[in-house]
Amino acid sequence: MSSQEDAEKLLKETAYFKEAPEALVQELARQMQCLNVEDGHNFFEEGEEIHSVLILEEGMLVRTKMSVDESDVAELRSSLREMPSEHSESASSDDSSVLIDMISGRAQVTGLLHNFKAGAVAYATVSAKGSVKAWLIEGEKFREAITKEPAYALEMMSALSRELRVGTKSLQALVRHSKAGHREGNATTEQKVCKVLCYDATSWTIEGFEPAIKEFNEQHKEEGISIEMEFTTERLSEHSAIFAAGYSAVCLFVNDTANSNVIQTLSLLGVRMIAMRCAGFDRVDTKAARAFGLTVARVPAYSPYAVAEMGIALLMSVNRKIHRANNRVRMANFTLDGGLMGIDIHGKTVGVMGTGNIGAILCNILFGFGANVLCYDVHENPDVLDKGGKYVSKEEILSQSDILFLMMPLLPPTKHTINFDTLKLLKKGMILINTSRGGLIDTKALLKGLQDGTIAGAGLDVYENEQEYFFQDWSAKTVTDSDLVALLGNNKVVLTAHQAFFTQEAVDKIVSDTIQNLTDYYHSNKSGIRHPNNCIPVHH
Repeated sequence: MSSQEDAEKLLKETAYFKEAPEALVQELARQMQCLNVEDGHNFFEEGEEIHSVLILEEGMLVRTKMSVDESDVAELRSSLREMPSEHSESASSDDSSVLIDMISGRAQVTGLLHNFKAGAVAYATVSAKGSVKAWLIEGEKFREAITKEPAYALEMMSALSRELRVGTKSLQALVRHSKAGHREGNATTEQKVCKVLCYDATSWTIEGFEPAIKEFNEQHKEEGISIEMEFTTERLSEHSAIFAAGYSAVCLFVNDTANSNVIQTLSLLGVRMIAMRCAGFDRVDTKAARAFGLTVARVPAYSPYAVAEMGIALLMSVNRKIHRANNRVRMANFTLDGGLMGIDIHGKTVGVMGTGNIGAILCNILFGFGANVLCYDVHENPDVLDKGGKYVSKEEILSQSDILFLMMPLLPPTKHTINFDTLKLLKKGMILINTSRGGLIDTKALLKGLQDGTIAGAGLDVYENEQEYFFQDWSAKTVTDSDLVALLGNNKVVLTAHQAFFTQEAVDKIVSDTIQNLTDYYHSNKSGIRHPNNCIPVHH
């Protein structure tokens, strides 16, 4: 393969040029120069004009920074010298520099935004870590080529603007916390501060945590312990992980993503704890957390009553057609017909898959209805057995239940418990309720079951692809997820946006337990104990 063909192939693998017009790719490839360099080679120097676009083929690059603003230079450099080694172990040999991030993997690009305009300067030094093979496109040649495709240039600028916002926020956080650390280091009284960045923060999160943290800090003033929590509406992802620069812990919710790449970034930034403000942790790679030395804690049971009671509320709404009846009455239609008819829960066979705290409370409520309660779990709950629950096989509970509640955690063995195969086992006309995790149900199978009458109705507080939509206002935008649109348009479905937990008691418990987890982690580190209470066990 010729160098021209190598360059074209690499360009098409990048995030910015994979959909570019063929003529643009060919033109850029003709201008690309291949470089093989060794460890420490600087491609761009902070503060100097950038003259080229850099595309990585092999190896790793590091971006380091010595200053942000002239007024901050002396203070920032002083504070950086006092930072723990893990904050700067991959930076350049100058101990006044700080690692901003790393760039690794084939077809990664840097310098692109700067080269849309001549004369732009580098905000960080970009250097090789180990042997690196990279390609350069001269800025002038890049501008000549891109101006021939103005529509595509606009699309590229839109994507780059999002990255610029991420970089700016991360740099601001890094400087702010570096300065704060410097001031604390010079304080006469040692103050132990746990700095926490709370991702995916909504109004109830801020309203719940701010007064509780203020009260905690007042109570522990004499001990010299305090928690500083800052909030961002951004969800944790590979793009937003770098916001955590300068924080010792991050606080996450159900739709934040902490995969192995995110955890590696958090580790490089000095984050040592992930505090989940929920029970579920299916979006956290716990093995990666162990590998990078991060402790993960959760709130195992904030209010099991809230979730169990919400399950019953969904059941009654679906069964007695409350949502339909309410809409009719609001239109002054007070008639009754078969479309509003439900069934008695008394005497029906109700299946509960998952009998932990929430499932056991749900069983107690169902016993009060006079239902025949069947259960399925890998561990039988003696309290449920004592009160009349009967444990059966997975096949039996699916085939015998008139009503089925899913109360299980989302784990590899439980993913898509309801699928096209299990759909065939369900009793015709059954009702399905899920207040646990959306991934327990294959949505396409659910839609088929609703269409052919296998499932008479579904009450859902969760959806398997909810992370893009739930906890956000989409009323002025277009929902493009066809399965979600189908659920929203089906009058056999009652769908709420992951609010089963949302009671005052539950929020109070989430806040108090999260603060306690952060405190336990501080004390466990001080005493040499690795895992505080509520730490998620990670098995090899």
